[in-house]
Amino acid sequence: MASWIYGTRPLKGGRVVFSFAAFALLGVGIAAAQLPPRPVIDPARELTAIKTASVLDDNPADSMAVQQVCTVCHSSSQFLGTPRSSSRWEDLFGQMARQGAHPTDTQVEQIVRYFQRNLTVVNVNTSPMEELGPTLQTGDETTTAIVMRRGQKKFTGIADLAAIPGVDRSVLELLKDRLQF
Repeated sequence: MASWIYGTRPLKGGRVVFSFAAFALLGVGIAAAQLPPRPVIDPARELTAIKTASVLDDNPADSMAVQQVCTVCHSSSQFLGTPRSSSRWEDLFGQMARQGAHPTDTQVEQIVRYFQRNLTVVNVNTSPMEELGPTLQTGDETTTAIVMRRGQKKFTGIADLAAIPGVDRSVLELLKDRLQF
């Protein structure tokens, strides 16, 4: 009888492994229970919000790419009301990619164009040409003129920037909340 009791007893190591496994599963369950539920996202509503926020990008394909990629996990309200610098957007795009966003190359171009035209903050006196041109919607020649002028004398406001040939004052008026001097 004694051999039966001791013979069927699980090994001590087995109990430890089982205990750790049970603890891990319990921990995962608790962590999962603490996560907020994934929001219900209405693609049509998100696309409407994205198009409405697009005052300087009238390409519907850009808005569609933003909706298809950027609202899979969260609402557009998380990014539409928060303009950021180009480098901060790049950091955020990298974070989204690490968390599972996988846009096509075409979608990347469309998303970047949408964010540059509608949600990017630029400092006219310090931002590189690669950020100024797309955000101010100026060509290479005008962007070069802006960079050369700021090298001689810093810009002080929209009127100062609008004096550069090729700069569209109506675009500057739409961008005024995202321009820094």
